[in-house]
Amino acid sequence: MQMERFLEPRVLIVSGKGGVGKTTVAAALALVAARQGRTVCLAEVDRKGSLPRLFDAPGLDYSPKEMSPGVWGMNIVPEDALGEYLEVQYHMKRISKAFTSTHFVDYITTAAPGLKDILVLGKIWYLEQGRTSSAGAPYFDTIVVDAPAAGHMLTFLSAPMGLSDALRVGPVRRQSDWLLDMLRDPQRTRVHLVTLAEEMPVSETLETSAALHDRVGISSGAVFANAVYSKLFTPAEAKSLESLDRDPMVTALVTEAKGVGLDLDPGDIDALVGYARFLEARRSIQNVHLKKLDKGTEEPVVELPFLFSAGLALPDIETLADRIEAEIEQL
Repeated sequence: MQMERFLEPRVLIVSGKGGVGKTTVAAALALVAARQGRTVCLAEVDRKGSLPRLFDAPGLDYSPKEMSPGVWGMNIVPEDALGEYLEVQYHMKRISKAFTSTHFVDYITTAAPGLKDILVLGKIWYLEQGRTSSAGAPYFDTIVVDAPAAGHMLTFLSAPMGLSDALRVGPVRRQSDWLLDMLRDPQRTRVHLVTLAEEMPVSETLETSAALHDRVGISSGAVFANAVYSKLFTPAEAKSLESLDRDPMVTALVTEAKGVGLDLDPGDIDALVGYARFLEARRSIQNVHLKKLDKGTEEPVVELPFLFSAGLALPDIETLADRIEAEIEQL
């Protein structure tokens, strides 16, 4: 698959079961797009604040800020989106602040379920249309959305359907239709799901992918299998692990290690062999779930490596971006 085709939709929505690394993958996708010469808006839709930490950048708010060359970040929250909507649509700049306190937004969104999601999606549509109300913000070629976790994501993306069904006429109905047009056009929007190579995340990912198509009518793109253990050994090498902890072999390894300046004892060899066997066993288990994922979806599956880092930072995101580029070019 050519990278240009992969990045064709301006809106790339990233979601997955909580804890699978969707925010990390969203950040990596933003870097991939920026490397192609695109100006990218990487949008959070909650107040977690995870994205700026990955880029070692200050906290985000409703005004886009450049976090890395070509990558701008922002946090889309309903209160700010409502204020902008009132100002842009009804020229209510002077009084919009009075209607956008957190308590007031909570009140009206309780009375009209789904309105928070509509406000956030409306801002994404506004960006997709090449508009911005923030001074100094550029035109964004790509908008990467770090969407809610999969359980809420379907509700989030189907919110315009409920509003469109409830309202037959009027500007709000018309604007809901605009959102649906954006979400359901595969040349404008694509949803990428993130999973781990484990039983529950894979099953939920397949269910979410089917629901996106059947219930919401939105195209899903590549599925990212995150934190996959790399293949360490050839079949012959893996078989040789069975004998590495036997006394003659341990003695030979200790001797060879001393020859290259490593001071190992038999306990060190036992620990290394045990860890190697653990990684091989984990990879074997992951392969079972990766096969289920491949069989259950028509979309390409992109495997991303397990990163042995105490805390993820920009170099780790760049490593994932490298892998995504390599994998997409081979699809």
